[in-house]
Amino acid sequence: MQNCSQDPKISAKVFDMLFRIYADAKVFDLASETFDFMKINGWEIDNGSCSVYLIALIKAGLVDSALEFFHRMVESGVSISVYSMTIVVGGLCKKGEVKRARELVVEMGGRGIKPNIVSYNTLIKAYVKKGDFIEADKILSLIDDEGITRDAVTYTILIDGLSGLGRVEEAEKLFEEMSERGVEADVHVYTSIIDASCRVGNMKRAFALFDQCVDRGIDPDAHTYGALINGLCKSGQLEAAEILLNEMQSKGIDANLVIFHTLMHGYCKKGLLDEALKLQVVMEKKGLKPNVFAYNTIASGLCKSNRIDEAKRLLYAMVERGVKLDAVTFTTLINIHCKEGDLVEAKRILREMEKKGVKPSNVTYNAMIDGYSKKGRLKDAQKLKDEMKEKGLVVNVVTYTSLLHGHCVSGKVEDAVALFNEMPSSSVAPNVVTYTVLISGLSREGRLDEAFRLYGEMIDAGLTPDDIVYSALVGSLHTSKQVEPRVP
Repeated sequence: MQNCSQDPKISAKVFDMLFRIYADAKVFDLASETFDFMKINGWEIDNGSCSVYLIALIKAGLVDSALEFFHRMVESGVSISVYSMTIVVGGLCKKGEVKRARELVVEMGGRGIKPNIVSYNTLIKAYVKKGDFIEADKILSLIDDEGITRDAVTYTILIDGLSGLGRVEEAEKLFEEMSERGVEADVHVYTSIIDASCRVGNMKRAFALFDQCVDRGIDPDAHTYGALINGLCKSGQLEAAEILLNEMQSKGIDANLVIFHTLMHGYCKKGLLDEALKLQVVMEKKGLKPNVFAYNTIASGLCKSNRIDEAKRLLYAMVERGVKLDAVTFTTLINIHCKEGDLVEAKRILREMEKKGVKPSNVTYNAMIDGYSKKGRLKDAQKLKDEMKEKGLVVNVVTYTSLLHGHCVSGKVEDAVALFNEMPSSSVAPNVVTYTVLISGLSREGRLDEAFRLYGEMIDAGLTPDDIVYSALVGSLHTSKQVEPRVP
């Protein structure tokens, strides 16, 4: 570079271009050297080129390096723009460092670089993401005090945040406030407020907003239709969701992965698994590859319908297609093998899951515990329960109920009673199934006093006994020996 500086043909413009090339290529050390070389030679450094470098650093996850370079820009006398400042603010916010981002805005404001609505929206979005609407309101006050006009993006961020927390009435008030302030709603705002109504099941309001959107000449996009389809699927209106999908496609709007997954989930929830499988074929024909969520949704539905072999084939096909398994996939496979009685394979999958860095959940362990309990391998089941505790996983009512069932079936009712008595110390409340299992076990053993005491306890707890409980109690009365009356 030193030789180049002596050549009169080499201009600052050429080095500026070189600086951009290094930035785009992510050769950050050479880009930094080029910047320093330009600075030493007293050449004017273009803010746009520096912005390219800042964006490249942030995309590479080097947010601290971007902040450091931004300060070098300031010290080097580069003409700083609000755009370059907002790039760094955005990087810090995405990293969750909202405090540092806000400090930068204040610092640069003192240097005469006033934030614009984009800068402020970036901060608002970060606060809303954290659920901190108090700080978001403070930023809104700053915007108003500085005479900056809120835009559609501001309202989209706020409406999304509020609806995500179920605060739909507040979201509606903000939507009305937009009109009062003369801010034109765009498709993103309408999609957010439509989604808010769908979240609380108010489909009438959602469709009224959709019609209003169209009447104002705003074209709904895939996300708008997706919000409505999601709302319809959640409310079980699958036929209406299909009609909307066809309407959407007739307007030349392609369904995205989210919409297909939403419909899949809707079909599986209704037990329409063949429809879900057909939808998977349609997706693939359109060049859309089902992700892990889609496979998990269908596999879970197949398992609930006792179509175990199909679920297993589907998940192993997923593995062959290179889709990365998550905790839900591993757990489903473990559950399948436990139901088939293949505990060796289930245990192998559990250990493979851990080797691949996927943490088993209490649902994973409960599937294994249930499998061992049903096979009468109670020591192994107990070991897994202890392992759960060691890993900080919550031992819940499902865990205890599986163990109780295993002990009762194996004729170890006394051990089952001990486990039941342990539950309160673990802050676990028995449910209907827990009581049913133990009452049935005690009844088979002829321990009627204890069975009826548990029945009374169950009623006092506000739980409704099912037919199994009544059958166990009545059956035990017919088969038991005459019980000596107690002397008061």
